[in-house]
Amino acid sequence: MQGSDVLTILAEIFVAFAGFTGIVAALGQRSEGKWRPVDVIRFQALLEASLAGLVLSVTPFGFHYFGVAETITWGFCSVVLATYATLFMFNVTRKQRKLRATEDPDFVPGVRVILLSLYVLVLPVQLLNASGIVLQRTFSGFLAGLIYLLIVCCAMFLLLLRFVRTDAS
Repeated sequence: MQGSDVLTILAEIFVAFAGFTGIVAALGQRSEGKWRPVDVIRFQALLEASLAGLVLSVTPFGFHYFGVAETITWGFCSVVLATYATLFMFNVTRKQRKLRATEDPDFVPGVRVILLSLYVLVLPVQLLNASGIVLQRTFSGFLAGLIYLLIVCCAMFLLLLRFVRTDAS
């Protein structure tokens, strides 16, 4: 299967992010249950994106072993990724508004702008890949979406680490 090595590596990276999410949750004031709304959103976004990335990285293997054609596999996976990314961005934005996370001094609006901008680029790629127009249902089209999820994970992880608080601070 095309890209199987890359998918395996990405699955391992997404597992690592999911695991590190628990470690981050145990650091600083978060271990005492003192979560601020912006931290809750970052934590949930990191966990959701890493688990989605893991599932989407291993799903093509299931299709492959059941004998499904690669064009169908990449098209279907792109549809699922596009749907997930849309629901993810909508959900994160809704939570930010509901919990008034944008009023938190540690809220970094530039990250949201970057992630939304990347989403606007990734969504059409996934839809074109799914439809077979231009990209013709290729692994590389699907890979663009997985890289987007990886960027989301990296951003949320770095933001969680950046704002870890200890009793000394």
